Amino acid sequence: MNQANQKDYSRYHLLKRNLLLSVILSSITPMILVSGIILYQFRVSYHEKIDAHLEELVHKHKQNIDSFLKEKLGDIKSLSSSFSFEQMKDEKFLQDRLKLLQQSYGPVFVDLGVINAVGEQVAYAGPFKLGHAQYSDADWFQKASERAHYKSDVFLGLRGLPHFIIAVTGICETEDMKGICKGRKWILRATIDFEAFNNLVEKIRVGETGFAFILNKEGG
Repeated sequence: MNQANQKDYSRYHLLKRNLLLSVILSSITPMILVSGIILYQFRVSYHEKIDAHLEELVHKHKQNIDSFLKEKLGDIKSLSSSFSFEQMKDEKFLQDRLKLLQQSYGPVFVDLGVINAVGEQVAYAGPFKLGHAQYSDADWFQKASERAHYKSDVFLGLRGLPHFIIAVTGICETEDMKGICKGRKWILRATIDFEAFNNLVEKIRVGETGFAFILNKEGG
């Protein structure tokens, strides 16, 4: 084969290769584009489905938690409005009220406390030795004193265990032994069993490994 024929053969071979590559690329490129679009749409649809599921899950459990808290607040408000400060500061009477609550709702209510206007707990019913505890400097007492009812964040407090409280304020109609209560506010405080509340959160799971948490407005 002379030099001219070799050049023609090389050009023919190059042209053939380029045509083959063009055919292959023109065949594969649309398939790759279509596959990419399908995968992208599937991913978007999948994430939208997951987001919608999570929103529904969170909304449902938010309603359950709100319902739980409203119900327990209603129980303590009913107790506070049904009996006077004079009655509630009797520890035997208070223990009987706690016993009735626990018989009706199980161990949801851990203890009850009656606090006078200056932050002194004048009566206590429950398993801890918190009689005559002083709450005047406690954050929950200061906040509860400013409103009709109050639900705290989870905190350790005097007992050193995580818990949260529901507090309802009332107005004294008679003076206590120190003569400092008539016409002033008093507080009925109830501690909610943290395990009973935590069970509401533990039921919120996402797949096999997902976890859910309840955060306050400050992110804690």
